[in-house]
Amino acid sequence: MASLQGARAVRRRIPLFSARVLKDSILRLSPISLRSNPVMLIVELTFFIVGAMAVYPQGFVPVAKPSNQAFYVEVALILLITVWFSTLSDSLAEQQARSTASSLRRLETEVLSKKVLKEGWTTTVVPTRSSDLRKGDLILLETGDTVPIDADVIEGIAMVDESLLTGESAPVRKAPGDTLIGGSRLLSDTLTGKVSVNPGETFIDQMIRMVESSKRPKTPNEQAVTIVLLGLTAIFSIIIISLFSLSVTLGLGADLSVLIALYVCLLPTTIGALLPAIGLSGMSRLYKKRIVAKSGRAIETAGDVDVILLDKTGTITVGNRRAIQFIPFEGHTVGDVGEAAFLSSWYDDTPEGRSIIDLAYESGFTPRELNTLALSEVYEFSAASRTSGVKINRGAALNLPKGPDLGRERLRFRRKVSGFFEDWNQSEPEVEVIKGAPDAIKERLSSVPSNYNELVNSVAAAGETPIVVSRGDKALGIIRLKDVLKEGIREKIQSVKAMDIRPVMITGDQPLTAKSIAAEVGIDEYVPQARPELKFSIVKREQAESRIVAMIGDGTNDAPALAVADVGLAMSSGTEAAKEAANMVDLESNPAKVIDVVLLGKQLLMTRGAVTAFSIANDVAKYFAIVPVLFAATIPQLTALNILGLGLNSAVLSALIFNAVIIPVLIPIAMKGVTFRPAGTMSIFLRNVLFYGVGGIIVPFVGIKLIDILISTI
Repeated sequence: MASLQGARAVRRRIPLFSARVLKDSILRLSPISLRSNPVMLIVELTFFIVGAMAVYPQGFVPVAKPSNQAFYVEVALILLITVWFSTLSDSLAEQQARSTASSLRRLETEVLSKKVLKEGWTTTVVPTRSSDLRKGDLILLETGDTVPIDADVIEGIAMVDESLLTGESAPVRKAPGDTLIGGSRLLSDTLTGKVSVNPGETFIDQMIRMVESSKRPKTPNEQAVTIVLLGLTAIFSIIIISLFSLSVTLGLGADLSVLIALYVCLLPTTIGALLPAIGLSGMSRLYKKRIVAKSGRAIETAGDVDVILLDKTGTITVGNRRAIQFIPFEGHTVGDVGEAAFLSSWYDDTPEGRSIIDLAYESGFTPRELNTLALSEVYEFSAASRTSGVKINRGAALNLPKGPDLGRERLRFRRKVSGFFEDWNQSEPEVEVIKGAPDAIKERLSSVPSNYNELVNSVAAAGETPIVVSRGDKALGIIRLKDVLKEGIREKIQSVKAMDIRPVMITGDQPLTAKSIAAEVGIDEYVPQARPELKFSIVKREQAESRIVAMIGDGTNDAPALAVADVGLAMSSGTEAAKEAANMVDLESNPAKVIDVVLLGKQLLMTRGAVTAFSIANDVAKYFAIVPVLFAATIPQLTALNILGLGLNSAVLSALIFNAVIIPVLIPIAMKGVTFRPAGTMSIFLRNVLFYGVGGIIVPFVGIKLIDILISTI
């Protein structure tokens, strides 16, 4: 029940716009709150000046006219709304981040657990609230139970639903030594677990702290953009102050409110208002992919990555090899190999073993000795022998059905296996059917087929894995195993290369296998027979050449490399050392996500660049809207520049209204990110300039004129 409640809680969306957001955006209008956004703070200061002009215009003569009091009120209101749109953008972005933390916090539903107490030979189960459990306590979990707190399995095997925590819909098999995450749910069987943390130290607690701590500090790119905005603000301040001084000195009669309107329109208010929201929403979009970033800086750095170090297993391939073909040695048939492969893999529960059974069954190579397997002797795989298989005792399966009424059944069974009897009478009663590494099997043979090495080498040369099957002391043939590529991995690799990023594959496989997989997915650089420790030296080498490096890892031995990498993505299933060292954690433990991180980083930078280009380009149109009418009375030649045909007051109001309205119009783009298509850096830059730069000039002309027409009709 608790789990269902948790599921409903997660599915229930927190509305993005609410009374709380509205109240927060109003509170942010305080000048103290606006200190972190200098551009909008200046706009608010201009509101106070124009507001004072609206209240007491006589006090500002000769730069204000009492007859324009209503106009001053309108200008002041538009300035205030401009600032409010900016604070609203911030509030919406933070609400999005709060929703992320809340969705995690709801998973911490308190449940009634079954605490196991042992006294001597007596074991009792005591109902205990999950908040009262402590590290080291034993808990009993039965089908349907919610795991009350993080624990380690010490007894039992069961299927567990972790979808609420990781997004992975498939149930996960848990056995002794595995970790249970608090909030997950037992789908079958019974487990005994040992609590591994105290309340407040769980996996979910750590995730919440990561999300909540990741929304405040400014990233380097944000700091750089802020400096640019301050520079532009200083330049425009000097220009407006100069114009104001000239107007007063020369008696040009410029109205202070109009100069302020021109000042505000020239300020980069659009990017100033949306800059914080772009950064915050980037982290929220990352979390939708079930990745938690410890800081916004890591996401932005991902957008500048030059090199991605990719593990072959788990990132490029699914991690399991599949049997794709049976190849016989001379003197044997494909059927001989298929049947022997079937028998030797019957007790092999690995994905590779199951794929061999599937291939043999689908090919029609079901062995006649199938009914003897139940009593056969099993040879488990060991690193020492590098082989596995069975010893078949044929006589053990020939016990005919017994009983007074089973004569017909015994006759039918004897007819059915008569061929087997004939074969068995001519063979040894026991026979070993073994599969394993070619060199290990070779040592078991009485004679090696003449084409043994040729076939083994041909499979290996293709980047695949040869497994030799033997029956007794004879080699029958080869099982050809192939790595299975992850769906869509080729396209992702191509996307990375299209952005001028170098993918480098690192694998512990042999050079031929590494070369084959790399060629198949389109990777030019690969490092075969690599140990995890090698990642650290590769990261340092690339950084020494001024490249930004991204990598993934999950083991303690990956921690040093994750710590020094510019973008380190750790798997949630990895060790604590790896998660502490990385600056991002993938809750689904999918190494291929490192590519998604890079793409999202690029999109974040592109969004910021697009809004910045659009904001600065806007100034051109606003300049042509206000300046010609501002000085038209004293400098008639400027009338030629009034291409929109605006009047003084309508020009000011139209430009200010457009300046304010464009902020909420762009909020969805800031929070969702601009449409992103992987391409080279120069291509993205030129596309930005063309689309958002040129568009940033054209759109304000159209918008200001439309607003002017609307004002004229009121």
